Amino acid sequence: MVGRHPFSLLLALAVVFVAGCPTIWKTGVVKTESSAKELFEQAEDRFKKKDYSEALAVYERLKSAYPDFDKMPLVYQMIADSFSETGKYEEAVARYRQFLEMYPNHKDRGRARYMTAMTLFKQIKDIERDDSMLRAAEAAFKEVLDDATAGEWKKKAEEKHRECRQQLGRHELYKARTYLTLKRYQAARLAAQRVLDDYPKLGLDKEASALIEQTKGK
Repeated sequence: MVGRHPFSLLLALAVVFVAGCPTIWKTGVVKTESSAKELFEQAEDRFKKKDYSEALAVYERLKSAYPDFDKMPLVYQMIADSFSETGKYEEAVARYRQFLEMYPNHKDRGRARYMTAMTLFKQIKDIERDDSMLRAAEAAFKEVLDDATAGEWKKKAEEKHRECRQQLGRHELYKARTYLTLKRYQAARLAAQRVLDDYPKLGLDKEASALIEQTKGK
């Protein structure tokens, strides 16, 4: 009888063996419970090695598989950081803002606001043609300055906010010089006056005043 059903006998023995070895089941449970931590450590390792695309893929996998992971706020920030490091700035800004919406009272909200502003700042190109991104960055840095809980990020934002304002003032000076060349004196005077009114004490006052003087009586 036994010779006719060797597979059935082996299967039965296997069931008994597994049932009598609870460590096998425990090992499986431990592995499942530690998977989120393992993925997080793997993503961190890839990010530190500047393999940002791979880090992003692992962070995204972690976020989808373990939404209740205790370090999920950090995961959201690291996803945004990874997008920024790979030059996907629009996605990065969206993720920083998503973090702020999901965790409005989190201790890292100052950092998220600063990183949002910096990501916008990275996209500034030729302000002589278009200053819209510069204005967006300036407004974002102002949000950090207005956040009483921003801590160290507030100090970092001060310098960048000033830099944005200087560039906006230079943009007005560029317009004033262009209008002067075109003999549009009133437009040149108004642009130069905006420098004095909106961007004073940034090292631009002298040139703005000189441009206004050139347009007097014209």
